Amino acid sequence: MTAKTDKAERKKSMNEFFSLLTVPFMLNIIGSGFFDMAVVAFGGGAPGGGRPGRGLSFGFSLSFGLMVLAVYLWGRPAFTYVRTAEERLKHVIRRRLANVYRDAFFMLLAAQAAALAVSSSAPGLVSKTELAAAAVSLLAQCAMLVVYIDANLSKQKLLIESLYSPEELSRPRQGFFIPVSTKITVMVAGFALLPFALVYLASFNQVPWDLLSPRLVILIFVSSVMLITGLGSIHNGVQLPLNKLIERMRAVARGEYVKTRIYFSDEVASLKAGYNEMVEGLKEREALHDTFGKYLSIEIARELIKNKKVNLGGEDMEAAVMFCDIRNFTPLSENLSASGVVEFLNKYFHYITPPITANNGVINKFIGDAVMAIYTPMLGSENFTLDAVRSALEMRRALAEFNASGAAPAPVEFGIGVHSGRLVAGNIGTLARLEFTFIGDTVNIASRLESKTKDLGTDILVSGPVLEGLGREKQNFRFESVGRVALKGKAGQMELYKLL
Repeated sequence: MTAKTDKAERKKSMNEFFSLLTVPFMLNIIGSGFFDMAVVAFGGGAPGGGRPGRGLSFGFSLSFGLMVLAVYLWGRPAFTYVRTAEERLKHVIRRRLANVYRDAFFMLLAAQAAALAVSSSAPGLVSKTELAAAAVSLLAQCAMLVVYIDANLSKQKLLIESLYSPEELSRPRQGFFIPVSTKITVMVAGFALLPFALVYLASFNQVPWDLLSPRLVILIFVSSVMLITGLGSIHNGVQLPLNKLIERMRAVARGEYVKTRIYFSDEVASLKAGYNEMVEGLKEREALHDTFGKYLSIEIARELIKNKKVNLGGEDMEAAVMFCDIRNFTPLSENLSASGVVEFLNKYFHYITPPITANNGVINKFIGDAVMAIYTPMLGSENFTLDAVRSALEMRRALAEFNASGAAPAPVEFGIGVHSGRLVAGNIGTLARLEFTFIGDTVNIASRLESKTKDLGTDILVSGPVLEGLGREKQNFRFESVGRVALKGKAGQMELYKLL
């Protein structure tokens, strides 16, 4: 991009700023219109009424000249920035925009005070009627500043985007601002109530129609223009941003966490800032969900939040417990690198864990190459023994698909043990680090059954209580008894069955 093109782009981005610099001309039109109308309204019926004195005529010219000079100096950094592209000037322009209302009122009052001081320096040049009309003119000009500046600011999105980074645009601007209610009040008072009061006063003082008519036309015209301008600024600066914010909120409800841009520092900006903070918090929670959900059981968390059934301090419940472990994992993985082992296990679990959740099971934890799953009515598995047996069969088929995919360095075999009974669910650990888990004899026996699968020549081994829990559903599966088997840590023996 050439230097000439760069300058053209900077000028384009500053055009909206330059539009603010036309404010002296608008002030002169509004001030003159209201002043003339006020003069005839206050003194039009008296001899010489309606004819401004030479002192105030000169004062208006002086005030206009001072405003043009002040506004030029105020906007000079923008002209310089277009030519030189100095980065520091962007910060100066930011400060000017952030305090544009304050600066505009200060310049107007200073120019009017200087003009009035000069006009009043010679005795007899300024009458009391003209002083009252000048006060009315100043009120109208103050109202015009609010409406005109607000109308320009509400459309300056290109300018603001050129001055601030996307990250900065997610935060409200700092600076002086006028509340929306005050803007509306000033607009109505300045260009509806004040003109009505002047017309009423002119009628009360019986101002001749030929003297009133031309001034009344100008008053109605400029007041109508400013009212329409003010309504447009409310539409652009309040209604449209609120409509956009409503759309963004609906997008959040769909899971689309998109921030909105903040251009100014009014109440709408505060509302947008609150929305952006909410979006940031939701995105952070979503990231925590996505990250830690891979390590903790989101199914457990979801059920706890949804049903509020589980006592986090500890609860006794009926459940089926499944342990699944890879056989001979050490020799299988000894030729793999550390990253290779992790990649292999991730692919393996990608195949064999979906049947667990598909059958209402909850993955409680991964223990190296083993996985522990729970099936219980508390967590959505009403027929927990049936769900556990179905999961085991589907995991067998999933393992065959995994081996057929060639993702493993050698054919993989696993052992699955399933037992049902009572166990305890609750938070285990310290106040600094808690884990919601399941403990009890049922868990230990399920782990022992998995260890026995290799000795008993099967890949899936279930206990007698599991068969009893199946009831009539047992006829839909093929089981083979392996007799009564002693388990490590258990004094007696237990009847066990292969799932064929």
